[in-house]
Amino acid sequence: MEMRAPKKPLGKVKYVESYDFRQPKLFSKEIMRTLRTIHDVLSRNLNRIFSSTLRYKVEISLSKIVQFSSHDFVQNIENPSAIYLLKVNEMGGEIIIVMPAEFCIHLIERQSGGQGKSLSEKRKLTIIEEKIVNRVVRHINAEIISAWEPYMDFQIDSMIYESKTENLHLTSVDPTIIVKFKIDLGEQQLEIGVSYPYSLLKKAMSDTIMKKGMKSRLERLQGEELEAYKRTLEKATVRIQPLLGTTKLTLKEIINLKEGDALPLKQKSEDPLEIRVNGTTKMKGYPGLKQGRRAIKVFEILEEINETELV
Repeated sequence: MEMRAPKKPLGKVKYVESYDFRQPKLFSKEIMRTLRTIHDVLSRNLNRIFSSTLRYKVEISLSKIVQFSSHDFVQNIENPSAIYLLKVNEMGGEIIIVMPAEFCIHLIERQSGGQGKSLSEKRKLTIIEEKIVNRVVRHINAEIISAWEPYMDFQIDSMIYESKTENLHLTSVDPTIIVKFKIDLGEQQLEIGVSYPYSLLKKAMSDTIMKKGMKSRLERLQGEELEAYKRTLEKATVRIQPLLGTTKLTLKEIINLKEGDALPLKQKSEDPLEIRVNGTTKMKGYPGLKQGRRAIKVFEILEEINETELV
């Protein structure tokens, strides 16, 4: 019997990623890119802090940004760890920094004149050790505020140290966004994490980031650069979609659809249609024709169009 090798698929193989409906993605790709930009800056500043504290060169890089429920986040923290809860009263939440206990002890030993580069044992910090690490964390706090400064102004009102997860009593039960940084010590690698509650980031993103980011860019531009930027905005294309109507079908009804079937919509024929700008309903209008093409006549402006929503 002749055996034939299976044919190789043509082109690049695409893999489908399963979607977790129990934990939906909270932020758009644009906001996630903004978060990555902020924490790329923070990683460079952390590199400077830890290299100075350890008295030898280390590499800090942004590893990933992930989403967890508050419960799962706490459950994934190793015991013991150096956990710092940073209270931000303006946002009604806490930023949490999690560092491996053995890394903190290594910091202390190097600060005390130690020459070794290998990590120490994993154990709870003593009161004196805690005070030494607190000084380092205060520098980290300042760099967190600095990294966010172009987008949001806030202050860290208090800092609480914990070593065990069972002592954590989070003020928010929101999902959390965890930013993980990889620390490359040469022979060993570690991770530290910075966690933000969803409510804090949601307020920061919706109220400040996009508007302030736009404002800061415009303020930096002058003369020809400003005029060129304005021309670019004026020529930017925006998606406008008239919505004919909506309806709901069961999965069985969708599977059984055939050519020629009619789908009754909730939209009444005499009512104006919704007109969406970049996915948000901004106007209402009536369908018609113009120069032999379908058209929509704007009947009512429901909400002012803000250019910061379109860029």
